[in-house]
Formats: sequence, structure tokens, C-alpha cells
Amino acid sequence: MNTSSTLAANGIPGVDSQHQDVADTSVVLSALSDDDNRRLLAACDDAPRTAQECAEVCDIPLSSVYRKLGQLSEASLLDEGRRIQTAAHHPREFSTRFDTLSFSFGETGVSVDFRQVATDGGQDGTER
Repeated sequence: MNTSSTLAANGIPGVDSQHQDVADTSVVLSALSDDDNRRLLAACDDAPRTAQECAEVCDIPLSSVYRKLGQLSEASLLDEGRRIQTAAHHPREFSTRFDTLSFSFGETGVSVDFRQVATDGGQDGTER
């Protein structure tokens, strides 16, 4: 028996799901099991955000935001970039790395499929 559950996200242009480093399924599931992590993921899906912006939007202490953004990045759910500003400081910003994240449950266990429809043309993405 094979069932799927899908979480849709906006993703970011230029990320090729065929070539991204994908975390172990257990790391992805662990990251998504946390309510604050899901709120941060949704906030970064709306637009690339710095840790400070994430803390403000999600009403989570900044010290927790840094740890949780690290968990989401480790799980291959967020991409980290730099926001170029006229000031000397260029803060890190985070955005989602996928359009669709699908989980499949089968006889061999759980698998995760990351898809970036904008760049992979709707082809199956990287699966774990």
C-alpha cells in the first residue's frame, strides 16, 4: 500500500532539486514535527527572511530562531543566502528550497521527494 501526503511551498527560482543535498528522511520528519519550525518554514516560503525578520513574524525568541533555522537547513528544507545591502553588514537570509515536498509511505518505509517545478519542469525531484 502506498499513500502520499503533500506540503506545497513557493520555493525559490534557480534551485535545482535534482542536484541539491537532501537530508535523511528522519531528519526531515524530525524538523517538521516542531510547530515553530513549521511556522518558520511558512514565513520563509512567503519571502526570503533574515533570522531577525523570522523572529518578528513568528513571535519566536531570536536565540531559538537561530537554532531552528539551523535544523531546517540541515533537513534541506531551507536555503541560506546573503542579503546584499549598502551597509557593510550583509545578513544571512533563508528561503524554502522546494515547490512541493511529498512523503510516500510504503513497505520499505517513508521516502521524501523534493520538487522544484520552476526548474525541474515537473519531473520527479530528489528522493530520500
